[in-house]
Amino acid sequence: MRFRGGLILLIVCASALSAAPVTPEAGNPLALQEIGQHSLKILSPTVLELTLVTGQQKSAESSHKGGFFSSLFGGGGGGGSTDLQEWNFDDEGKIPGPASFQVSAGGKTISVQRVGFRRRVLYAPIKKFDLRVGNSLLLELAGPIPSGAQVTVTNPDQKIWKPVREFKATMEEGRWSPAIHVNQMGYAPGLPKSAMIGYYLGSLGEMSLPSEAGFDLVDASTGKAVFHGKLPRRPDSGYTFTCYQEVCEADFSEFKTPGTYFVSVPGLGRSFPFVIDDGIPAAFARAYALGFYHQRCGGEDAMPFTRFTHKACHMAPAAIPTMQFKTVNYFLSKLAEENKDQRAPPLKDVDSSLFPFVNQGTVDVSGGHHDAGDYSKYTINSAQLIHFLVFAADAFPGVVELDNLGIPESGDGKSDILQEAKWEADFLAKMQDADGGFYFLVYPRERKYENDVLPDHGDPQLVAPKNTSATAAAVAALAQAATSPAFKKQFPAESALYLEKAKKGWAFLEKGWAKYGRDRCYQKLTHYGDVFDDQDEIAWAAVEIYLATGDEKVHQKLVEEFNPSDKKTWRWGWWSLFEGFGCAARSYGFAEKTGRVPPGKLNPALLNACNVELLARAHDCARDERNSAYGVSFPTPSKRFKNGGWFFPNDFGFDITVGYQLDPRPEFVEAVINNLNYEAGCNPVNVTFLTGMGTKRQREIVHQYAQNDGRVLPPSGIPLGSIQSGFAYVDPYKTMLKQLSFPSDDDPRNPYPFYDRWADTFNVQTEFTVQDLSRGLACLAFWMAQSPIKTQPWKSALAKIVDADHGFRLEAEGLDSKQASIVWEAEGQDPMIGPIFKPAKGARWIEAEALWPDGRRVFARREL
Repeated sequence: MRFRGGLILLIVCASALSAAPVTPEAGNPLALQEIGQHSLKILSPTVLELTLVTGQQKSAESSHKGGFFSSLFGGGGGGGSTDLQEWNFDDEGKIPGPASFQVSAGGKTISVQRVGFRRRVLYAPIKKFDLRVGNSLLLELAGPIPSGAQVTVTNPDQKIWKPVREFKATMEEGRWSPAIHVNQMGYAPGLPKSAMIGYYLGSLGEMSLPSEAGFDLVDASTGKAVFHGKLPRRPDSGYTFTCYQEVCEADFSEFKTPGTYFVSVPGLGRSFPFVIDDGIPAAFARAYALGFYHQRCGGEDAMPFTRFTHKACHMAPAAIPTMQFKTVNYFLSKLAEENKDQRAPPLKDVDSSLFPFVNQGTVDVSGGHHDAGDYSKYTINSAQLIHFLVFAADAFPGVVELDNLGIPESGDGKSDILQEAKWEADFLAKMQDADGGFYFLVYPRERKYENDVLPDHGDPQLVAPKNTSATAAAVAALAQAATSPAFKKQFPAESALYLEKAKKGWAFLEKGWAKYGRDRCYQKLTHYGDVFDDQDEIAWAAVEIYLATGDEKVHQKLVEEFNPSDKKTWRWGWWSLFEGFGCAARSYGFAEKTGRVPPGKLNPALLNACNVELLARAHDCARDERNSAYGVSFPTPSKRFKNGGWFFPNDFGFDITVGYQLDPRPEFVEAVINNLNYEAGCNPVNVTFLTGMGTKRQREIVHQYAQNDGRVLPPSGIPLGSIQSGFAYVDPYKTMLKQLSFPSDDDPRNPYPFYDRWADTFNVQTEFTVQDLSRGLACLAFWMAQSPIKTQPWKSALAKIVDADHGFRLEAEGLDSKQASIVWEAEGQDPMIGPIFKPAKGARWIEAEALWPDGRRVFARREL
């Protein structure tokens, strides 16, 4: 499933799309590209792309025997290897000149004017050394290729490739184009709809586009154009180097008829097929809900809700550490060496805690959600998860009524969003010590990560010492859930329990401040919650305690100390409403709107400041979306400082959706949808950055279950960071991945542009946390709640794999599988998408996962 520009293998991916008149390339889009694979792609009438996959398939040990450069350039050969030096034109002086190529089209020769080169790693898994690199030679021609002509490219002196390799293609108008980028799932009829057109040519810069001709929206069932539009330029701004100035936008928002379509641009070809369907917002909300289900701890993941199953995990009580726990005390000592900027004594071991453990032995902390790709659970992240979901249920119209997201609790008459929040809140309530403080996290007892096991075979765990930031966050989240009108109505007993725990936690904080002083209480453990020491969590806790209790002393102190417009509360001086300060502003700003306090109980100045900043944040994110050629809210400061990583478009969609509740501007809707589109494949590399969605999917992600379950594809519904600075240093490749890129990411004049920096590899800059998952679900649940699908009953359906001619097919109870996109996996082979599947000889099991346009899924497994 390696994809870069001309290096994709395409088939029409869904049964519902199979009648589309597209000319696909042979092969399977979910399969890895083989080393040695090569192709010719006609990008435009005057631009060709020749591609070659090079790489190595060795063990980590053997590939590094000859030292770095030996392994980098294939010294020693070996089975499954090709010389990485082949097509290694790693500076402009090495790129072959125009005379090195001969292009014939329709029996006539067309001269080459310019030659460019691009190289980037395609695939590099972490568990097994398997390096595959995409190399592209870009040829700019002196004249256009005639329509229908067969094109052949040779190198007369045979210095670039031998005659055994052929580069041929046909100039067909219906060919798939890597330059046309769409939301691969589809678009809702009543929401904005646009595709982006653009392509990076490596050292040649960007491809010029034939914007004068405009674009057509083509009905896939008839092959007829149903809408014609213009292609205005959408140049990017904010970078310190020139990039994305030739990108065009194809806006077809006016067209609202449901069906299956392509975007077609004369001379370029066609996009992936996609649907226009009322269910599209639900498809993404349900995907995020499935991601939440896959992150659950303390329960089993089981059919029929997923094929990524495991038994109930981490059910054993966690240890409360003492000085006899050598590993945790060693970790604390190392963290303390890094934490030299706090005024409190360093937390260098268990006995150094200002707040010693009261409970002893073990404690039940089962439940909650695994925080990220690993199985740990962080109190501060847990608290923010609760905030986003409870806030959405209270403040976003229609969200609390959703009872059809496809989780096990769906259809029981209670809010799916609140039940997912409750799963976390029940865990968070267990994290309280007898003195009211909250443990910082749940962690493996003897190592950092359970990287080699599935969760139901996870390590013995322990809880880390308490601190004021974790306690304040837990106080805030539990008080918010306890006083949420919707939560209190649906779960009155739990609400009462949460409120008592929140009050006890606040008393713990007040006692600590009285004993040590407000600025000498905070002991840092890790970077989690440390951006503003504990000040943002305390501000949030004060808001929630006041809203829960009406304590005017707390309120007065809050009014004196908290101003969300003060740049001291902004990360890096430009990111407002960050973490706890954002939670505080949202809860206070919406307290009257959500019925948490009666009118007149809020300070007018602080209320106004909160709402002004919430709206300003939405405007900032919408502005960044407009300043992006691809409609994604990548912040201008990140562009300026060339920083990327841990970027999730729907995080920003959430902030815009909050602002939309205050001022429902059309540009806010457009910004939310364009951010979603970017995540769903409308980006330069045509990759869906949400697992289980779209045609082009990533398989190598930072996720311990995915690394250990024996399947190729990761669990569905996991968001992936979609913009990254570059490759991470990771075993077994060390710095190889970065060194193989051309142009270099660090080139001061012409660096590899940011939106194109992708590879299917293990990169911590793409790892999500539950905050990203919860912000995405909260955002998308609102847009689902505005659609006709909001009342569609759905929990799950039984499915089975049955015999068919030439293989197997899927049957689902009460659903038409012909309208679904079906992914098949089998032991020992690449997955594929299609209605019929034939496993390779020797496979002992097969699995199917079917997805409908409205996000309903069914799963099946069959032992062979």
